[in-house]
Amino acid sequence: MNKVLLMLFLVFVFVVPSYAQVPVIGFPMHLDLGIGGGVSWPNETLLKHTEPSGWNAGIKARIHGILPVSFIGSVVYNRIRNKIYDSDIPFGVPFEPGEADVTWMIGGGLEYSLPIPLVTPYLGVEGLLNLMSNSKEGASSVTRGGVGLGGGVQFSIPAFGSVDASLKYQIFNLIGKENAEDEMSQVAASIAIMFSVL
Repeated sequence: MNKVLLMLFLVFVFVVPSYAQVPVIGFPMHLDLGIGGGVSWPNETLLKHTEPSGWNAGIKARIHGILPVSFIGSVVYNRIRNKIYDSDIPFGVPFEPGEADVTWMIGGGLEYSLPIPLVTPYLGVEGLLNLMSNSKEGASSVTRGGVGLGGGVQFSIPAFGSVDASLKYQIFNLIGKENAEDEMSQVAASIAIMFSVL
């Protein structure tokens, strides 16, 4: 019994303190938040009644660590102005010049980055929940599921944050189409200023 107590005492005196001095290796995670905007170019379906380009603005969050894969989330406001009076349009309401197609895009997905000094190119994919309507009074709204595919590049700015420039192909209505609805999509280019908060 005395030998057992002596062994426990030695373990407590020598092993526990030495273990306490070993640094615990965690999984470093960082959170970046940013705000930005850019230009949107609709596809032929939307061009039936919209201008050749519009604009987008929103916020972006990126969670990243030691792995080359990051988790991203975003909320983007997308606006493309109408150009003609046309009753053959996605929401079934005739719009006039001056009104605009408006979409709130809520996204979440993954980015795969290639770490290079000063510049970090990446490829990304994200699922989109699109709340689509028109600025015309009385216009109906619809909700559609979509996807965004693309890539970009991030430039680090010491003691400030980073600049994130991206180019994406976005399909608005991949899920939830009704009545032989045509595919609605666009190419969106944007630039965001990102700040590390964690």
